[in-house]
Amino acid sequence: MPPWRAEGLPWRAAMEAALCPPTCLWLLPAWILLLLPNGLATGTVLRLGAEPCRAGPCPGTLTWAVRLSAPEGSPPPEDELDRQADRLAKAAGLVNAGRIGELKGHYLLGYQPAGPRTGPDLEAVQHSVEAIFAQHDSVRWHAEQQLLKRSKRGLHFNDPKYPQQWHLNNRKSPGMDINVTGVWERNVTGRGVTVVVVDDGVEHTVKDIQPNYSPEGSYDLNSNDPDPMPHPDEENGNHHGTRCAGEIAAVSNNSFCAVGVAYGSRIAGIRVLDGPLTDSMEAIAFNKHYQINDIYSCSWGPDDDGKTVDGPHQLGKAALQHGVIAGRQGFGSIFVVASGNGGHHSDNCNYDGYANSIYTVTIGAVDEMGYKPFYAEECASMLAVTFSGGDKLMRSIATTDWDLQRATGCTEGHTGTSAAAPLAAGMIALMLQVRPCLTWRDVQHIIVFTATKYEDRRASWDTNQAGLSHSHQHGFGLLNAWRLVNAAKVWESVPYLASFVSPTLKEGKAIPLEPGRLEVAWNVSESDLALSGMRTLEHVAVTVTITHPRRGNLELRLLCPSGTESLIGTARSMDSDPNGFVGWTFSTVRCWGEEAQGTYRLVIRDVGEPSHTGTLLGVGGQTPTSPPCVLTHSPPRRLQQLA
Repeated sequence: MPPWRAEGLPWRAAMEAALCPPTCLWLLPAWILLLLPNGLATGTVLRLGAEPCRAGPCPGTLTWAVRLSAPEGSPPPEDELDRQADRLAKAAGLVNAGRIGELKGHYLLGYQPAGPRTGPDLEAVQHSVEAIFAQHDSVRWHAEQQLLKRSKRGLHFNDPKYPQQWHLNNRKSPGMDINVTGVWERNVTGRGVTVVVVDDGVEHTVKDIQPNYSPEGSYDLNSNDPDPMPHPDEENGNHHGTRCAGEIAAVSNNSFCAVGVAYGSRIAGIRVLDGPLTDSMEAIAFNKHYQINDIYSCSWGPDDDGKTVDGPHQLGKAALQHGVIAGRQGFGSIFVVASGNGGHHSDNCNYDGYANSIYTVTIGAVDEMGYKPFYAEECASMLAVTFSGGDKLMRSIATTDWDLQRATGCTEGHTGTSAAAPLAAGMIALMLQVRPCLTWRDVQHIIVFTATKYEDRRASWDTNQAGLSHSHQHGFGLLNAWRLVNAAKVWESVPYLASFVSPTLKEGKAIPLEPGRLEVAWNVSESDLALSGMRTLEHVAVTVTITHPRRGNLELRLLCPSGTESLIGTARSMDSDPNGFVGWTFSTVRCWGEEAQGTYRLVIRDVGEPSHTGTLLGVGGQTPTSPPCVLTHSPPRRLQQLA
């Protein structure tokens, strides 16, 4: 027995005594020892050569795979095949390295020179072995083994700002990103989905945007033409839409700037914020090309000054509702909105009618540590959060920029909830690639059931009767692209929307000063719900009319039948409006999945001075969605494990 083969015997004994990992690679100076499952993994050690091969077979690495059988074709026992392999190897001047894995009758035979040999000698060995194999009755097939080139399936982007896109792949704080790289590795990039950025325009000629630009889904409502190219302005601020577009669909591997969340998607632009804006223009924007555009990304809203109460007006509301009914071939347009940047003014996104609409996906922001930034608003209608910039010590979002007014086409300074909403829109595009038939409510449900709750000492979480945890600061949690996409693959669509509207309550009751409070209750019975077929809750909306000389002194809480409490209206020190609330609708998602039947309670507190007192005139009756507007038709489902 050759000395090198005798060295393999201790390995054989050890390997037979205990299971070995499927493949073990041991690297020793001038040796490569291969330990493979079973036959080859039983300890037979074959020297394949000391030097790496740069072109063609390496000297000293002549090995053949052979398939043996009995000459008459009958299947012989394994031990007989083993002896045949040994005899064949000896006849050819080779070494039998053993059976190849679990393949019966397949063996690896290799040439092991006694010392250094020259190239012609190896060539002679090759011809000799091939001739012996060709003439041998037991050899049914043989092939000389060649070195194969294989690459690890990884992601390598040459976009120079990709290493700074911590929100996509956070190497500094693993886990604090949107968990999207595994989705990309499975070729889910948003292909076949179109996202439109409704904003101040999109510079579609920028290198990161142009290949993915969709002129068919675009329009300029400010100039009334098909091209949404932004116009230079005195404040150099009309780059907003282009930055949002880059977050969503910036082209990958073009050696320029950054990578979009859904870099395989199409991106369109609707220019509407660079000029006077009317209710009718908003309505047109929300439904523009709604059979081409799947997702509408809207990183804007009313002033975030801590004193404004505003939202879409009659036409805008109608367009949102029409979009979810008729858009996207009847599956419903997806409207993604930013929660707002008025946190440092104690603003609340329930005073923003875009954010508290049942037809929108309201997205808030957290910084790279997962904390609520100083600017981020909170509210009971928040669905989820994703990443953006924070204070000056925190990194912001790297994305495409316009190249007008001395800009470079790239920035690392995008921030605010304006940067969070496009990330969410991009993740939803990934969902729609794997499941184009998701309805607008399916998307909301999947977000609710897959968002990740996490510890934040600055946020409070409450778990409702359905087992869902919600925070006024973070919604149902942090968006996770991997969970969203995998849940979308197996999701069973929810039935059509069902709603119940309770009768209007005319109160005319004074609101006492703190510590007093005014409480109004109404009951929703089983017979009430039977007409709509409802059982469980999604959104609960309450519309109020209140007179008060200083609106910001009021605080409103809504309690669902389970006792789950929602702070639907916060006191705001900067809001001195003397007109109170006239038919304003507050909403909450904190009761999602709970039973709809039971008693609902609205609690109003006045935290101001005795000279400023108010009156609750009525609850509901001002809009079609009077309180409580409870929406859903299907029992809650948990998909955390599946995702």
